[in-house]
Amino acid sequence: MALHGPAEGILPFLKQPILRDTLSDPGLVNVSSPWKESFLTKVHWDNLYRLEDGALKPLSVTSAQVLQQIGCPHASQSKVMEIDYPVALKRREEDKVTLTVKGCSFCDVAIDKGFHGVLSLDAVLQQIQRLPQQEDGRKIPFELINENAAPALPALLSRVQADGIRLSQINLTLRADWFVSAQKSLREALVLAGALGIRILLGSVGFESFDDRILANLHKGLEAETNLRAVTLMRELKNEFPSQWAYARQEGAVHGFIHPTPWDTVETESNNRRAMALYGLEQDILPERSIPLIIHHASALGDWAREIERREGIQFKREGTTIGWWQVGERFIV
Repeated sequence: MALHGPAEGILPFLKQPILRDTLSDPGLVNVSSPWKESFLTKVHWDNLYRLEDGALKPLSVTSAQVLQQIGCPHASQSKVMEIDYPVALKRREEDKVTLTVKGCSFCDVAIDKGFHGVLSLDAVLQQIQRLPQQEDGRKIPFELINENAAPALPALLSRVQADGIRLSQINLTLRADWFVSAQKSLREALVLAGALGIRILLGSVGFESFDDRILANLHKGLEAETNLRAVTLMRELKNEFPSQWAYARQEGAVHGFIHPTPWDTVETESNNRRAMALYGLEQDILPERSIPLIIHHASALGDWAREIERREGIQFKREGTTIGWWQVGERFIV
């Protein structure tokens, strides 16, 4: 039995049996209650254990996550769009699949969760207060879960300073466009971080590609030029705040780059290679290995793959919860 919705939604069902014949889907319980801050501010980090040598031993937590945003604003609204056919199966330029998309087309979380808003500053601070401490008395590094965290970062650090909370490092995962648009707030935050001895690591930006056609099929909601502006800003901030700002692969960042994809052509490959050469992306931005496009069944691209299967009378390979778009039966189509 699976639960869809906030975890606390299972509480009523723990008090009485679930009647399967009352469910629209016998394997799924849909919980319509909204997310509540009261269930999101308290985490007991000292009751985590692992099995070792036949006994339960406490798990030492050295990094954590702090929730500030539930879901992704990019997934807050549905959009009808056209996604190209795979190059290997495309016969005409007009061969496309029309889909309703929420967020990035490859993201199954966007389809499932959408966007449910941002927690209050007090709720975020309560989570931070409960984080374990390092030997130096500072809180362990944590990822701030908010893909548009930069605008509110100065206010958060100001409260951290006022409340006497000692932080070591904040890790961010941001969209390239929101990162670029919030550079003023980022600079304010980095000045505060310097005064407080805090390091801010931009741990991941989902660039995914530097070709506009592929970005459109992934429904990233931005163009390659924005990705390159983000790269330039990352490096500028490093020059301005060398001790407070980190962004590079060598500093622990893992930025997103999806390759191969079903839409790779001579032109898209050329565009990606040109950006890599002109901006030296292999020096500090690109991961050691790219990630092939992974299509989860629940994502919009899952619907795309199934529609192509229906039209073409084929079936892509299934790999657990993913669809292997690169293989039909025993035949590779890439």
